[in-house]
Amino acid sequence: MVSVVPQERVALSASTFATFFLPAFVSYFAMGVLVQRKRTAMIRFALLPVTFLAAYRAGSSLDFSFGIPNYCYLNQGLALAMFTLAMRSTAWAFAKKPYQRIALQPNKTFNGDPMSGSTNNQLNVDDTPLFTAIWNAWDLSVNLRGIGWDWAEGLRIPKSSCGTKSTTGFVLSTLVKLLFYAVAFDATSGAARDFSPETFGSVEGGTIFDASLPPLSRYAPYFIIELVYQIHAIEFVLLFGQTPSQWPPLFDAPWLSTSLTSFWGHKWHQLFRECFISVGARPLSYLLGRTGGVMGAFLISGALHYFGLEAMGRGGHPVVVFGFFIMQAIGLILEGMWKRCTGLRVHGFLGLLWTWLWVVFWANFMVDAWARVGLVGSKFFPDDHRPTVLLVHCLKHYLTLFGSGRL
Repeated sequence: MVSVVPQERVALSASTFATFFLPAFVSYFAMGVLVQRKRTAMIRFALLPVTFLAAYRAGSSLDFSFGIPNYCYLNQGLALAMFTLAMRSTAWAFAKKPYQRIALQPNKTFNGDPMSGSTNNQLNVDDTPLFTAIWNAWDLSVNLRGIGWDWAEGLRIPKSSCGTKSTTGFVLSTLVKLLFYAVAFDATSGAARDFSPETFGSVEGGTIFDASLPPLSRYAPYFIIELVYQIHAIEFVLLFGQTPSQWPPLFDAPWLSTSLTSFWGHKWHQLFRECFISVGARPLSYLLGRTGGVMGAFLISGALHYFGLEAMGRGGHPVVVFGFFIMQAIGLILEGMWKRCTGLRVHGFLGLLWTWLWVVFWANFMVDAWARVGLVGSKFFPDDHRPTVLLVHCLKHYLTLFGSGRL
């Protein structure tokens, strides 16, 4: 009997891509088309378990690392993508009304950014035409925050510090940010590896709880998320004709958060907001009210991060991973209790101090889990083409030219 899911991961090839990855994407894309159409609820419910199975097969069967330990983080990325695909498909299956795309207008503003914030620009038709729904599904499939869609109500978009730009200006400024985040991520991840190459700085993994941990390594997740976002911004604006207004800032200065509510509510990236609300917060809020909603959102976030770590092949550390997100939920619940008891919300310098202490303290255990599975020790760039190495070579070259008087 042929197993639906292989016992071991299989290397990526044209054949395995078509066998494992393509069914997951096709079912996900079909859900994206159906959620825009009326009278498709039963079809979406029927397709949902098929999408789950296809996503599970792809996430647990394909080996994006090609058996190279330094590239195991690519399997983590695959697992995160498949879990996100399953979460979004669940949200789409239970959508109460068809999604509508909103026309973006440069002179309109939405939470301070150039885009339409009104549903008056929706297509005034009984149902989205099938061809239009198929075309829109390409955007919907990668548009995690729902920018330009009516289902993103309540989403707070950080205001761009550079104002409205032309496409050329946007691409150039994004390229500068991309280069900065590439160097910053390489420097912080490289520092972590170099400080303890035999333990947490190796692909075999190890604990971070020793005196040698460089504090800057904790900023690596922020830099890598920004780096990937800037790459996609340039890609979709240049290759797919999207407008700069569809790629507003991802973070809103999270280091200035004066409460956990502001940190997780809008200052940290909101890429999974739809998923966490639809799949986690809303169901539990029906049973346990606001407390259940907060806990549900963070439990789903914990599941996302757990399955990502599990894909590294060295255990997902569920107690640590779920523990981090549960404690964040407890922190938000405590802030709610403080406001009810005192009539004052958490804010100001004391709020800033509280937020930093609570997040960073529990984050230490989360970073330790990453280190134990070898994520910290992974090499994200070839040794000879690391951004920091290339930058040093470039500076040496120009310093040599300057010293010889040829510049």
